[in-house]
Amino acid sequence: MAWVTRYLVIQDGLSEYVGRAISWLTLAMIAVLMLEIIARYFLNSPTIWAHEMSTMLYGGFCILAGAFTLRHRGHVRSEVIWGMLGTRARATCDVIVFAIGLLVMGIFFVMAVEFAAESWAVREYSNKSIWQPALYPIKTVIPIAVGLVWLQNLAEFVRAFLTMLGIEFEDPREGEDDSETDPEYIPEAQD
Repeated sequence: MAWVTRYLVIQDGLSEYVGRAISWLTLAMIAVLMLEIIARYFLNSPTIWAHEMSTMLYGGFCILAGAFTLRHRGHVRSEVIWGMLGTRARATCDVIVFAIGLLVMGIFFVMAVEFAAESWAVREYSNKSIWQPALYPIKTVIPIAVGLVWLQNLAEFVRAFLTMLGIEFEDPREGEDDSETDPEYIPEAQD
């Protein structure tokens, strides 16, 4: 099962890298907003681009953070019943959820590619402000983000499937520091 571990390391590494890289967009967003505040309130000369630029940065940040969030098990989960189940029963629930996720994200990916391709074909521009920035670059981020979430979802599916079948494998996420997780919300393993 060394190939599974190698695959999980690569996929988790990709999600981690993208998540950490795009986290820098928050600084760019803060810089844009600070420039707008200074220009508007101190120089009495508001910009025509800052609001839309911060919206595009925030949108890109949010959708690109999806794979990182899934990799760190940060998405909302209803643990009322799931938390009372044993390890293999939880894995069975996860297999169902991640299988549905693969299907849904696959459909979203196809739709997102078409959405971005249409935007590129017409060289779409915003009509929300005088600035009128090009929208096709930010719309290209959508299929990239959906593809990254699909890939991480596949890794989560593999983990859950092997656990459900009782197949031993080395999960590279095991033993990671969960110090940021509130211990009150970590369900006890019941096998």
